[in-house]
Amino acid sequence: MSMRKRLLAALMAGAMALSMAACSTDSGDSSAESGNTDESGSGDGAYKIALIQQHQTNAFQIAVSEAAEAKAEELGIDLTILSADQDAATQISQIEQCVSEGFDAILFEPVDPDGLVDAAKNAADAGVIMINVISACTDWQNNGISAVSYGDNITAGEVEMQNVADLLNGEGNIAILTGPSGDSGGLQRMEGYENILAKYPNIKQVVSPADCQWDTAQAQATVESWLSAYDLDAIVCQNDGMAVGAGNAAGADSGIIITGVDGTPDGFEAIKDGRITGTVSQNGGAMAENALVAAVTLLDGGTLETAEIITDSTWIDASNLADYE
Repeated sequence: MSMRKRLLAALMAGAMALSMAACSTDSGDSSAESGNTDESGSGDGAYKIALIQQHQTNAFQIAVSEAAEAKAEELGIDLTILSADQDAATQISQIEQCVSEGFDAILFEPVDPDGLVDAAKNAADAGVIMINVISACTDWQNNGISAVSYGDNITAGEVEMQNVADLLNGEGNIAILTGPSGDSGGLQRMEGYENILAKYPNIKQVVSPADCQWDTAQAQATVESWLSAYDLDAIVCQNDGMAVGAGNAAGADSGIIITGVDGTPDGFEAIKDGRITGTVSQNGGAMAENALVAAVTLLDGGTLETAEIITDSTWIDASNLADYE
């Protein structure tokens, strides 16, 4: 599947009419990208599984979809990948349409952890295996979700902020860039930040956290304005995309500690050239791979060792980058 087709899918998914057709196996008019993995391309005998992402607009999400495609080919799965374009109504419609078209399992990253509960439960009641990936629905265990495959975002936030605190020797001025307001992963990472900051009274947030929507350009513009108004020792970002934007604004080897989360190729490149200091890798690709394996296990009639599959949160900087590229 070409990058052009993947990006086209992301753009088209926002239109409701197209999202209603998104789970169709007729690739001509669908906003989905379908990866039939048998040699004939028909998917005969293969489990039919959908992966519905929140969006496909950054390196982390693209890595998730690419890893899912590769794992689906390995497992012989007929995989369809959709983007909800950060819209809960679109994601609900995509789930409903996939159910009506007989998908065996749906893996999805909920745009709205509360708002997707009913759609998930209805799909499960219809016999579809439902698995959350990257983040989870509220009270997922009691709302039809068979398993979750994600990172521990509180731990990720703690690992990131602890490394910042260590690099600051326990004191300094910081600012924080966040994802969309209300995003469960972002809120959990902020909880992790606060857990660590409570131990360091001499680390001060000198400006309110800025919601930059996970976006590199918004982060760059925000930090450019901050640098003219505040004396910052560190900028703590909830994903690598925003960290790269902050690094672009500050420039290479700026002396400002700039950190992110996700461990993306863009983040690694920015560590190499000195624009950012480090990142916490949660390995979104592994989250997708683990979710697909869990779905196949359940569809085969097996059981899971655990319904909560958690990837590690690992600090990566210039000292160990080569081990993770």
